[in-house]
Amino acid sequence: MTFDPSTILAGLTQAAPTHQAPGSRYADTPTAQRTLPDGTVIVHLRRRMLPRPEDQPLVGYLRVTEGDRVDRLAADVTGDPTRFWRIADANLVMHPDELVAEPGSAIRVTGGEPGA
Repeated sequence: MTFDPSTILAGLTQAAPTHQAPGSRYADTPTAQRTLPDGTVIVHLRRRMLPRPEDQPLVGYLRVTEGDRVDRLAADVTGDPTRFWRIADANLVMHPDELVAEPGSAIRVTGGEPGA
C-alpha cells in the first residue's frame, strides 16, 4: 500500500467541522476557514480557551484512589463520562490521565455549564 498525503488531505477538507455535539468541550467554539492557493477551503475550529477555574464555582475535591479513571469520575460528578474534560479544565491539565496518575492526590471539581 502506498501512502498518498493528497488523498488524506482531500478527505479532511471534505468533512468540514460545522457543529459539535452539545456536550462537547468544543460546542461553543467558533469555526474559521482558510483558502489554500489551489482554492481548497479548509474549515477548522478556532482555538478553545480554557476557562479560569477560579471563575467557576468550586464544588469540592475528589481524592484519587488506585485504579481511578477520569471517565468514571466524570460519570460520578456530572452523570456523563464523556464530560471528563470539565474536570481536566478545572485542574488546567491538557492530558486527563495526569489527574489520576498519583493516588492520594486531590482533584478540583468546579460547577458551571458545559462548554463554559
